Amino acid sequence: MSDPDREKVVVEESPPRIERETTIVTSGDGGGGGGAIVAVLVVLVVAVLLFLYFGGFLGGREKTELNVNVDVPKVEVPDVQVNLPPPSQPSQPANTSGN
Repeated sequence: MSDPDREKVVVEESPPRIERETTIVTSGDGGGGGGAIVAVLVVLVVAVLLFLYFGGFLGGREKTELNVNVDVPKVEVPDVQVNLPPPSQPSQPANTSGN
């Protein structure tokens, strides 16, 4: 086999392998969502304060005493007396010795 008879193979070089790549994204105003965190914290604090106020822990509710006069029907129950006879002689245990 001569050189002209050989099939030519073109080998392309692969691009160099990237081991690490870091992408940094910054917003134009630099806020970063801090306003959302502050809003959530304010809502939580207000919710806790409302719970304490309406729960009566901060003096939001006065204690009320309720006195109600209701006419209750008078029910008379007869006295019940139960007279049981005295117990008889206790029974003897069964003999299990096999005499």
